[in-house]
Amino acid sequence: MQKSIFSLRAKALAALAAFSLLFAPTAVQAAKWYVDNTLGEVKPEEKKAPATPKPVQLIFEFQRDGAPNPRATKEVKPWIIDALQKSGAFSEVVEAPVAGGAVLSITFNNIVKKEEVDKAKKDGFRAGLGFGLFGGVVATDRYDVTFEYLPGEGAASIKTLVQHALHMKFGKKDVEIPGAQVKNVTEAVKTVVRQTTDRGVNNLVSDPAFPQ
Repeated sequence: MQKSIFSLRAKALAALAAFSLLFAPTAVQAAKWYVDNTLGEVKPEEKKAPATPKPVQLIFEFQRDGAPNPRATKEVKPWIIDALQKSGAFSEVVEAPVAGGAVLSITFNNIVKKEEVDKAKKDGFRAGLGFGLFGGVVATDRYDVTFEYLPGEGAASIKTLVQHALHMKFGKKDVEIPGAQVKNVTEAVKTVVRQTTDRGVNNLVSDPAFPQ
């Protein structure tokens, strides 16, 4: 039976790459991983931060096609918290209620497009038979990440949606990938999480309704 790449590293990450189950361990280990270039980093001149950061309660959930995935939620949450703490937007990020009642809800939804998965399966089978010498496969994981910040009880919430993507290439596939290559899938997913969180928080803080 074929195993996913994540069974070799961390089973909790299995839901983070929809295409990771398509290949044998040796194939996926040989794959190249790319973080999509479209979103990128928040530039220094773009970065916003409140004059007086306040504590916030975090509510986070990882989903696949809108369905909760507790295992992936548990694995990704520390990365989300780390990015939030480093953003400078909040004085404290915890999972319990905070003074003032501020709440930040983040939903990280992995969108699976059936036609893309079907094509990846077909191309992956061909690449696997030829050990990558006579064909190849390129697959993309897409993410819709929703941020909703409630400043306090009775206040209106602030929302923003950030989209990102992760690409994988295996075998002899002569195609340009619209992303920056990273050393492995774990670093790729961590980068996607960090960039998405940085952008989402910056969008929230840039909103005139965000407490300064």
